[in-house]
Amino acid sequence: MMNTAGIVLNGFFDVLLMPFRSLPHFLGLLFISLLSGLGMITVFRLVSNQEKISRLRRRMGGEILGILLHLNNPGTVMKFAGKLIWSNTVYLVCLLKPLLVLAIPFMLVWGQLDARYGSAEMDENDPLTVTVFFEDGLPARDNLEIGVSGLELIPPVVLIDTLDEASFRILPEGDFLHCLGIGGTSIQVGRTGNWNGCRILRGFDSGSSLKRFFCPWIGGVDQTEGGPDSGWYSMPVVRYRVLGGHWSWIAVFLVFSSLSAIAGVKVFKVKI
Repeated sequence: MMNTAGIVLNGFFDVLLMPFRSLPHFLGLLFISLLSGLGMITVFRLVSNQEKISRLRRRMGGEILGILLHLNNPGTVMKFAGKLIWSNTVYLVCLLKPLLVLAIPFMLVWGQLDARYGSAEMDENDPLTVTVFFEDGLPARDNLEIGVSGLELIPPVVLIDTLDEASFRILPEGDFLHCLGIGGTSIQVGRTGNWNGCRILRGFDSGSSLKRFFCPWIGGVDQTEGGPDSGWYSMPVVRYRVLGGHWSWIAVFLVFSSLSAIAGVKVFKVKI
């Protein structure tokens, strides 16, 4: 079921980013960031008790004013301070429900953006390191068969018995999705499509599909006897040139989604 949900979610983001397929990565990331900020504010407005939040804010403002007006009367100040603490506690509880509701979609959007805009594509002049893990023990060197499709395997293959892992380097031939075959297990490497904004796989895992649902940069594999259980690829990190800096996708997302959310608060008159 989680595999199906993951496929649907990945397809939804593929469609959402379709208008930006021929444009630079930054425009797709900017679009999703702005849309995410507006979406989060809209959801917050729908699931929160706006009337109660507004009432509590007015009450806390009055209690703060009461403290300022009675600074020469310690007893009265303490009374208003106690009321202010209680009002603030109730206010935070009111915010907790919408924040919990927002947590899941925020994590899903975060994972999709990381998978699509966090890593650069493979470079034909820059070897990629692949590290694979074997939970049932590292096979003997003579039994470790590595096949490549659209890739060039660069020896040597390093085996680390104490960690049950093997490591080697590869060079891509082209910039589309490539394939590794290790011990009969077929593993995808690289972009899942030939357009900007598609997912770029940075590893694989044969375990729970829930992990891949929230971390779509992890490819799923059908494990075979003697094949690896999980692994990762040393994909280069993307840096976006924004305002003269070298921003990560996280910086771009947080800045522009926050600006969008602030604008949504003003336009939709959301009480926070």
